[in-house]
Amino acid sequence: MSNLVFISGDFSSGSTLAFTLFRKTREYYCIYEPLHEKLLEYLIWPMESDEHHYFIGNYYAELKGFREIPKLFKPEWGLDNLYMPSTAKDDELYRYLNYLIGTAFGRADKVMLKENRITFRLGWLRAKFPHAKIVHIHREKQSQWNSMVQRVQVHHGREDVGQSNVGFTGFNIARWCEQLKPVYPQLAAENFKTGYERFSALWDLSFAENQRYADISVDYWELTHNFEETFEKVRACIGGNFEVASLKEWVVPKEKQKERMIQEASLRKRARNLFDRAGRKYAKARLLADSLIVREKTGMRKSG
Repeated sequence: MSNLVFISGDFSSGSTLAFTLFRKTREYYCIYEPLHEKLLEYLIWPMESDEHHYFIGNYYAELKGFREIPKLFKPEWGLDNLYMPSTAKDDELYRYLNYLIGTAFGRADKVMLKENRITFRLGWLRAKFPHAKIVHIHREKQSQWNSMVQRVQVHHGREDVGQSNVGFTGFNIARWCEQLKPVYPQLAAENFKTGYERFSALWDLSFAENQRYADISVDYWELTHNFEETFEKVRACIGGNFEVASLKEWVVPKEKQKERMIQEASLRKRARNLFDRAGRKYAKARLLADSLIVREKTGMRKSG
């Protein structure tokens, strides 16, 4: 049993469903993707929820009142230095995660942190938080790829989003491969002919790394089609006290989900997108203004 749980999984693997289920238990204080490179923007202007993230609401609602985040957070954690063995040194990241987890424990007896960017940092996390439980969620390779491509297609409103190219940028696949190739040279672009082939190699490495460190590994299909038996194993592994059967209503299997439509945006959707873009600009302007104020205050202290 552990009062601290990490959920690890690839993008479009079902990790947000796992997050939602932990949220609905009301037993855990749930932290969503605290390493997201746009976190500070989303804390000012909430991220628009994906239509297939059912019952999610505000992804970052639990981070309200975490006043030290702007001082401690570094956007580069979301994109760079993705591989961290157990011996890696990053005092700033450790301080940041300790702040989040410690503040969360001030609000609840149990804490869960879900993040898609920790797969190749699990060795470091295991060393720094040895008593935590790690729950890995994974999805069949082709199904995960299809989901990722469709989400990018819907976002851009077109079929061709470069998915056939080894440099496919959806969900930062190419960037991750470039970041990781010093450790895993097999991920270099010249080793592949298609975007799927490169994704597939990354999937294999991710799966192996999660299998190496996770306390339990959960298949997304089993979670959505054999829920009670599957999630009961998760509950037993982490020592949860919640009633598994009561959570089944929050699970929507793939065949019951609304089909993603790749089409020109409707007038309503265009208006929503314009509104969201305006919010994003406002958030960026706020962050810039705040950074300028901090710099000015720092300069005044130094000159004084």
